[in-house]
Amino acid sequence: MKLVCPLCNGLYKVDYNCIKCNEAMIDKGPEVNYLDNYSPYLLDEVTHLVDGVKNDKCVHIYQCPNCNYKERYSIERKNI
Repeated sequence: MKLVCPLCNGLYKVDYNCIKCNEAMIDKGPEVNYLDNYSPYLLDEVTHLVDGVKNDKCVHIYQCPNCNYKERYSIERKNI
């Protein structure tokens, strides 16, 4: 079986509120997509070797549209 991020694959949505202004935050995608220009196009097996996160987690960046506060959230990968 393969571990996949449920957020990256659209299996479900996780909602977080901003700790500064309580506005609903927006998922800006996995943190590994911001490593360089080619990161979003690489396979998960490659990016997980350099992201510093355990293989069973995917770190997503959430940003508040109101105050621009950003927060990292670890999401547990699921078996498919």
